[in-house]
Amino acid sequence: MAEQPAFATEWFRQRIAGAGAVAAIEAAELRDLSDADALRLADALLSAAPIEQMCEGRRASSGFVEQQRRFARGR
Repeated sequence: MAEQPAFATEWFRQRIAGAGAVAAIEAAELRDLSDADALRLADALLSAAPIEQMCEGRRASSGFVEQQRRFARGR
C-alpha cells in the first residue's frame, strides 16, 4: 500500500473540522429560521423553475424512484 503524502493527515483533520463547522452553522441557521422566512424561501426556490416550463415527464415524476430502481438493479 502506498504511503500517504505528508499533507494528508493535516488535510483530513481540517476536512473533519470543516464538516463539523458547516454542520453547526446549518443547525444554527435552521434553528433561527422563522416559519415566515422558511415559507418565503421555499416559494422563491419553487418559483425558480415554474411547473409550466417543465416537460411533461418531469411534471409526473422527479426521477428519484427511477434512479433508485436502477441502483437496486446494479447491485
